Amino acid sequence: MKRRKCKHCGRLFVITTRHPEQKYCSREECQRARKNHWQRDKLASDEDYRLNQSDCHANWAEKNPGYWKQYREKHPEYVQRNREKQRERNRINRGQSPVTPMISSVAKMDANHHEKPFISGYYKLIPITDTPVANMAPILVKIHEAVHPGAFV
Repeated sequence: MKRRKCKHCGRLFVITTRHPEQKYCSREECQRARKNHWQRDKLASDEDYRLNQSDCHANWAEKNPGYWKQYREKHPEYVQRNREKQRERNRINRGQSPVTPMISSVAKMDANHHEKPFISGYYKLIPITDTPVANMAPILVKIHEAVHPGAFV
């Protein structure tokens, strides 16, 4: 019997003839990790899937209008954590140095969709590293508007 190391937990599992390309063991936690990895890749590469997921989320939110209010009432620790993270994002948006290295997590599936279009002009993009964001396809940049094209050379 051939064995392979699980991509998530690192344990060895038996490779079956039925699933010779299997990379994750059958443990529930590992199968959840496999599905999350697949969904992240699918959201990044398939525009139709991304739009469908966004529509499904909007439909669910419309059918469950009081859900998040009730959730926040029942989970005060979530509310506190969210407030702290929002203060951190506000500090970053105002150009102040953050208390922690960067946003530790943002749980919004379509966070890279913008309500306002980008404004045309010259910008300097500074990469931000070490960003553990819960978004499946985050695009994070710091934007400084330039006075003229050669201003940041």
